[in-house]
Amino acid sequence: MIYRNSFLKKELRQAYTENKISTNRKIAFALFLGLISFAFYFVFQTLQESVLSDVVPEIMQPSYFSTLYIYIHLAYFLSAGYYIIYYDTLFFSEIRKNSWYLMIHMGYNPARMFFSKLLALGYTALFVYTLGFVAIILLTALLKFPFIFAYLPSLYLVGFTDLVMLTILSMVFSLYARTIINARYWIGVSAFLILLLKIVLGHYDVISNRIAMQNIFNLFDMNTSLYFPLWIVVVVICGLVCLFRAGNLARYYNLSEDLSLLPPDVSLILMNSKTEKKELVAIRGKQIVERKLIHKVVTVLLAAFIGVALAINVFIIVINASSTGQEVSIRGVIPFIFQSNTMEPEIMVNDLTYFQRIDPQYPVELEQIVLFKENNVLYIERVAEIHGDRLVVDIDNYPPMSQIGAMKKTISRENIHGVYSGRNRWLGALILFANTIMGRILFLLIPAILLFYHEQIVKLLKR
Repeated sequence: MIYRNSFLKKELRQAYTENKISTNRKIAFALFLGLISFAFYFVFQTLQESVLSDVVPEIMQPSYFSTLYIYIHLAYFLSAGYYIIYYDTLFFSEIRKNSWYLMIHMGYNPARMFFSKLLALGYTALFVYTLGFVAIILLTALLKFPFIFAYLPSLYLVGFTDLVMLTILSMVFSLYARTIINARYWIGVSAFLILLLKIVLGHYDVISNRIAMQNIFNLFDMNTSLYFPLWIVVVVICGLVCLFRAGNLARYYNLSEDLSLLPPDVSLILMNSKTEKKELVAIRGKQIVERKLIHKVVTVLLAAFIGVALAINVFIIVINASSTGQEVSIRGVIPFIFQSNTMEPEIMVNDLTYFQRIDPQYPVELEQIVLFKENNVLYIERVAEIHGDRLVVDIDNYPPMSQIGAMKKTISRENIHGVYSGRNRWLGALILFANTIMGRILFLLIPAILLFYHEQIVKLLKR
């Protein structure tokens, strides 16, 4: 292989596809990261009155911290997707294609070639990530949030170190994975394992705290998290492994295991060196033995997603019917989305509540929360007094400056349809999201596309 310029320049061209307009595409991808992060922030704002405000307040607040926090995570996952799609170009699979073989024997330094590839990929990732980071800051400025510079360096460093970890692990995978598809799955799995490691080591407790993130040195405090010391160890070890493994692997000619590259008139037989048993693996260039387990897993996951999405749509229809005054009972349970703060803290806004359907003979007790209908409108309140077939009900949470007891009302026992049995805040948030435009796209449009084009998607993933 002959290069017109240096190996580093070649790697810089290949670090992003479409060489003629690679810089423009880098800029476009960076702006896309900023715009989609900005869009996700507004999607989360539609879920403000849900469990997300209590569990992940760091993405729900009106601040630069929230938009940047969303950005560093989206940049991480979309970069992982980019690595998976363009794995064959970005990493060391070219060594298995013997692209380095002649160059090594012609006197090229393998260490220099390794660092050229590493620097090229690192430069591209840094350029895109930094430009996207600046873009999300400029977009957030349009919202006129208070600008606090103190936590910007910390957030930038967190996102960048995640990309470095994912990149160096992907390089290691490319040196040990025998097939491209296996390496792609390893990259995808490692992207989630890195996040899991951050949770286990308490790193998320630090980076989700706006006060702590205003001091960048809190990231390196070993009393709060051991993630960064471990990160340094992993990156150094992976770098050394890549350096020596790439040099050793490039010195030997590798027989391609991609049977799709066989000529159309060639058959292939493999012999087990231990048992000396021969196995026909390809006839006329077509592979017989495929990685069936992986393909079945992909098919099952697609089918599961379609099934779950359709089930959610049916469930939402049932819930919406109950919320409009026509309660629907599922095996004796009435699901109901509570859209008021009158029963806090027992029931929060947009919680999915469950009411056990009762008959007229069921003994209603004091302090029970009941679902009743009055003037064709469903209400949820607590039983305050019982006078035979007449019950006095009241809300738990009165607005400030309101007179306690002003909302009491007397209802007939026959108007009670159910007794409160529990709630699910996460399902409530899911239903709230499903009723947004993005939710409709995710649970209606995407499943419909997958339903009709799942075979093409499976074939694409098999490549």
